[in-house]
Amino acid sequence: MAGLNVSLSFFLATCALCEMARRVCKALLPTGAYASFAREVAGAAQLAACCLEMRMLAEFGPWAGGVGPDLLLTLLFLLFLVHGATFDGASANPTVALQEFLLAEVTLPSTLLKLAAQALGVQLAGALTRRCWAWELSDMHLLQSLLATHCSPALHTSVGHGALVEGTCAFFFHLTLLCLRHSLPVYRAPAVALLVTVTAYTGMVLAILLHQGHLPRLFRRNLFYRHKSKYRSPRGKLAMAPVDTPVATQGRTGQEWGSAQ
Repeated sequence: MAGLNVSLSFFLATCALCEMARRVCKALLPTGAYASFAREVAGAAQLAACCLEMRMLAEFGPWAGGVGPDLLLTLLFLLFLVHGATFDGASANPTVALQEFLLAEVTLPSTLLKLAAQALGVQLAGALTRRCWAWELSDMHLLQSLLATHCSPALHTSVGHGALVEGTCAFFFHLTLLCLRHSLPVYRAPAVALLVTVTAYTGMVLAILLHQGHLPRLFRRNLFYRHKSKYRSPRGKLAMAPVDTPVATQGRTGQEWGSAQ
């Protein structure tokens, strides 16, 4: 559990550092500069750094750190609950910023400034996370640091299946944001955190179901794909071999015995 403690410390330190940056920028910068730039940098950096660490836990945790899927989903829910409570109104997501622009809630210059701030926050998060991984404070960080030079796809399925699952989850995510955009943060934050957790689990199950055609742990019947055998049976009718009856066998045995004498 030492690796899990390191990851929990990383989450706490990242959220505390970004919250400190938000408070300092809010006190020193004008309201417009803080709302359109500073809080977006802090929110995007916090979200990206935590997502990178969560991805590392999801890949190496089950076999290198003893982290099960139940713990991963709990951490995911708690993290997005903290994000919703500390973002201070920041979208921290390019698609959410574009959604606000399409709803005529923000202007085009403000949207472009938000997108630039989010890109800067993601770059800062990547540099911070790689620096922490380079310290190799846990076995999982050591593995991630060793494999950092190798580029591997985040989708563990085909592009078509991954696009379908991601698109479906994004649709329900943005639909929920539209329904809750005028609600109080105390209600919106748990609802969004629960939605992200459920869609992350349901997106994983759908990926296995679409790729395999069934869930091997639950049932063996393939729901979507028909299994084709590698061997083909002959189309013609097989000739039936003559069956020796006991009488015929006895008579033939007698004839063979007589000829032998």
